[in-house]
Amino acid sequence: MNNQVFNSKGAEIEITAIHPGEILLDEIEARELIKKEFAEQIGIFPNNLSLIFAGKRDISAALAIKIGKALGTGGEMWHNMQSAYDFQQAVIHEMETV
Repeated sequence: MNNQVFNSKGAEIEITAIHPGEILLDEIEARELIKKEFAEQIGIFPNNLSLIFAGKRDISAALAIKIGKALGTGGEMWHNMQSAYDFQQAVIHEMETV
């Protein structure tokens, strides 16, 4: 599988997956939700939500479902973002050990 992406001038562009916590933070702020109340709504402590925002805690499949339900986006989207991020991190790790 070829994972290379090129711009219009033929130069390779590095594509990086963003931790879904960063996107979740943007979404919560755009909707002007109160972070503490959102954490309670999805059944986690506010501190754990902050760790997700910082990319220091992952979004499990079960949590992805809760986030999707709370935001009306569907959980699969959040789970797929986490999977893409995890895969990219594994690729980076593999490249560093070669």
